[in-house]
Amino acid sequence: MYLLKLLAELATTDTTQLEQSAPRRAALESLGRFSAKTLAAALPLGLAALPAQAGTTTILDSLGLALQLERLQEAFYTQALAAPAGFFPADATIRTSIVTMQRQQQQHITLLTDAIINSGGPVPARPNYDFTGSRNSTQPAFFASVFSNFDDFLRLAQLLEDTGVRAYKGQVESLISNDFILQTALQIHSTEARHAARIRIIRQKRGAVVKPWPSPTDASITVAGKTDIVYSGENALEQSVPSYRPVPFRLLPIGFPGTNILTQGVPEAFDEPLNTAQAGTILGLFTY
Repeated sequence: MYLLKLLAELATTDTTQLEQSAPRRAALESLGRFSAKTLAAALPLGLAALPAQAGTTTILDSLGLALQLERLQEAFYTQALAAPAGFFPADATIRTSIVTMQRQQQQHITLLTDAIINSGGPVPARPNYDFTGSRNSTQPAFFASVFSNFDDFLRLAQLLEDTGVRAYKGQVESLISNDFILQTALQIHSTEARHAARIRIIRQKRGAVVKPWPSPTDASITVAGKTDIVYSGENALEQSVPSYRPVPFRLLPIGFPGTNILTQGVPEAFDEPLNTAQAGTILGLFTY
């Protein structure tokens, strides 16, 4: 996030003057005040600068949460792969993708379990799963056809994968004191992001209004009062850094033709973290 600090410096300039005389040139010249060394250091994501909104208190807490999320996703794909013949579409590559994701979730489970044991912590108990949302028929289901309607399965798959991506981001602060575990978590996070993109692309090819990444233009797939927390805060129109003003994206030479940088480009460019409580809420919807 050091790059955001540099961009935030633009907010200290006279924005009226910038807008009236070559705003893009002026914006870039403002960045020129920083040394080449400072700019080079800003290019990687500065993990230490992430806001303190999302982490848990210990590394073991974070590892335990990550393990339960991986178990949730692995159980989800395992149940889908056991569904009756005809559940998966004729395109064999789709089922192959789900098999690959399931296998990678199993690898993540093994890795995280070993990390917890090697860190001296207890491995959390594995819960029971009910992906209809009925919690073993104790309440009304909100994904009743998840393993009989493939598009419903894909909608929940996207929700769970997007939850994983945001939840890993939310644990960075707790892991930053241990380089090895931090690197491991970020590598798992990268795989989760590829899973999410693959699910989104499959849905897109089946006619869903969705991009390979979270976007305000995506058609809503959440259940009000249940899974809407998955995208809570995801479409933030501002990015700021502690002790700095919001980054003035409107002055920067970025964006795609036909894209409103403020209402679409900024939300698409930044993934927001889910904190521990939010991730735990999603876990609680499908476990008992």
